[in-house]
Amino acid sequence: MQPGDCVIWLRSPGRSFLTGWRVAQIPAVVVRVCPRRIKIKVLLDAQEKTVNVDPDNLMSCQEIER
Repeated sequence: MQPGDCVIWLRSPGRSFLTGWRVAQIPAVVVRVCPRRIKIKVLLDAQEKTVNVDPDNLMSCQEIER
């Protein structure tokens, strides 16, 4: 992954036994790549935010198109 790449962030917003585990697929753009963290830009709640995430929680857009 490189800065500017399109990715999908796999996020679990609700972690409760009552509401269940659900995974949201959030489109994002890579801003910075570090060995253990990747900084991405996402649109959450009508606001653009920059988030640091674990590389294991990201999928590239090319993987999904296959």
